Amino acid sequence: MTAPRVVVHSSSLGLLRAIAAVPGADSRNTNLLLGCVMDDALEDSRTGRAVEDEEDGQTRPDEDTKLLVTVWEGDELRLLFTKLDSSICKLVSPVPPSQIPTLALPLVPLLVQHLLTLAPFSSDPSLLRSITGPIVLVDAFLARWPHPAKPLTAPPLIPCSTRSAPPPVSFPPSHTFQRIDVHSMPQSDLATLANLLSDFYGNHPDSPRLDDAAAIADLKAKQRHNTFWFYRAPPVGADESVAVAPVAFLATGRATPRTVAIRMVYVSPSHRGQSIAQRMVTHVTRSHLLTANPLPLNLDELPPKEEEDEETRWGRKDE
Repeated sequence: MTAPRVVVHSSSLGLLRAIAAVPGADSRNTNLLLGCVMDDALEDSRTGRAVEDEEDGQTRPDEDTKLLVTVWEGDELRLLFTKLDSSICKLVSPVPPSQIPTLALPLVPLLVQHLLTLAPFSSDPSLLRSITGPIVLVDAFLARWPHPAKPLTAPPLIPCSTRSAPPPVSFPPSHTFQRIDVHSMPQSDLATLANLLSDFYGNHPDSPRLDDAAAIADLKAKQRHNTFWFYRAPPVGADESVAVAPVAFLATGRATPRTVAIRMVYVSPSHRGQSIAQRMVTHVTRSHLLTANPLPLNLDELPPKEEEDEETRWGRKDE
């Protein structure tokens, strides 16, 4: 039996090239992680990434961390772990879910042991704030991780395939769906969106309890990491001459060439049962992935910067 080995990759592109020819490495099971790695590699290969200032003017100690680790048995890839800047750590395996307990799970202790020798975890293990991936892997990982306070298991992320865009979606008469900028919205629409967002959180114990002004301020802060889309429709049963009003919203995180980060979907109770949520998700997914010609993992055929359709890649404002 071949002894397992841990490989630390110097760059996102290096990781992609190392696994490009590995059967099953580029699959639904790894797409969540590889989408972010590919996006990071694309940024590194071009003019450099834009640096965002923290709202409080301070940077975290792991702000510029780039940790990309794979675990192998011979030529078989078993585990992938990434920590890109201060984002959520990701732990995935390309093996089929039914085989994770036998092929991938036994290698988690080796991965943890090696990560604790690498910066920034070697000096401060608490910089592992949250981690996402198959729950059986995450549980085994956290059980062996030394920490003054237990890291959070990140909200479950669905590793959906984004190899091709869905078919076009049609909207009923008077229904509109647009990407919005909360900083330029009318105050009335801003208040409506804040109320919809409050309804989305509901009575969850961790949801914020904010007055109207604080809710609007919180909404504006959220746009720093989210893009909001507004769905407008007339009241149920009204004719087309009645003014439309916001009845639903969708929020996305940053997309990658392989993933669409749909974070929040909410439809007012009065307008449920009309396929509005399905319509919004389909439209946004198509907007991001309309040029659905997937890049190879090794990025050898990288398109020139000027040929990119940024409007398509990141979502159209009006359609």
